[in-house]
Amino acid sequence: MKGKFLRKVLSVTMAFAMTAGIMCIGAVTANAAEVSVVPLTAVNELTNNSTISSTLISKGESVTVNAKASGGKGGYTYAVLYKKKAEKDWTVRQGYKDNNAIIVKPAKDTDYDVCAKVKDSSGTVAKKFFTLKVNPKLQNNSTISKTSIIQGEKLTVNASATGGVGKYTYAVLYKKLSDKNWTVRQGYKNNASIIVNPAKATDYSICVKVKDENGVIAKKFFSVSVAEDASKAYIAEVFRLTNEERAKAGLPALKQDDNLMKAAAKRAVEISEEFSHTRPDGRSCFSIFSEYGVYYWSAAENIAYGYRTPEIVMNGWMNSSGHKANILDSSMTHIGIGFYEKGGTKYWVQDFAYIR
Repeated sequence: MKGKFLRKVLSVTMAFAMTAGIMCIGAVTANAAEVSVVPLTAVNELTNNSTISSTLISKGESVTVNAKASGGKGGYTYAVLYKKKAEKDWTVRQGYKDNNAIIVKPAKDTDYDVCAKVKDSSGTVAKKFFTLKVNPKLQNNSTISKTSIIQGEKLTVNASATGGVGKYTYAVLYKKLSDKNWTVRQGYKNNASIIVNPAKATDYSICVKVKDENGVIAKKFFSVSVAEDASKAYIAEVFRLTNEERAKAGLPALKQDDNLMKAAAKRAVEISEEFSHTRPDGRSCFSIFSEYGVYYWSAAENIAYGYRTPEIVMNGWMNSSGHKANILDSSMTHIGIGFYEKGGTKYWVQDFAYIR
């Protein structure tokens, strides 16, 4: 009787609980065989939330695996392994430790697999895989057009690179060797042909930088020697010596004419190609005057090559009757002087004109 009474009470109690919207997990009964107890547990799966700082680098760079986890039973430890894609065996970068920022620096330029493992306090492990591409190391292959120039002359930096990641940008800086501070000729831009025009006659250092998309920079340095423009000094000295000879002969000094100077400079280049009073195109030497807007009543020309200094070339001209006659021509009023050096040989020109 007692057992039947308890079962009846239990049945009524459970019915009332269901009617009231209450879920009954279990109840005490006199007969365990007739009523079972079911425990309620929540399942919280271990999740690997690790990330990697980059999946594309150049040789010599490193990446950081930021190991993270959620779920599981807490108290996480982290391990990182990596291998070349073509290989089977893994290299352990870090065994299970609390440290969750693990640096990986592959040695070869190839593709790698990177495995980040997280383990909770129950020993459950969750893995996450990354593919890491390692390009060849960034190389600065820049060149420079000249390493020795004359003051006022320009040189060109041809910036180029290989390896690294993505597109390149280029920067060029220069300074005198005696200075500490650099002058920026070009900041990082796509332009790979950069003209540099050092102002002073001294030695310079030029730095060419290439930068890839990951911000990696490769530098290359050049030394450039800038010599004083001797042609200006030579021309000035020939002009002085010419008027000195005219003064000795009691003649008025010749004046320099800008257009005549330009014509003489062009003639100096032409006689380096064909040493003659006939121009390389077959025309008379005096045809160049009109090209530069020189209008004259009479004209004359002296040319020479191989003489090392203004003093020597003037001595040569003064010891030649025809050349001396031109220098001491009393009808002449203006002069243009040209100088050009090619392959170590110096070329000299005096163009005289009677200009009203």
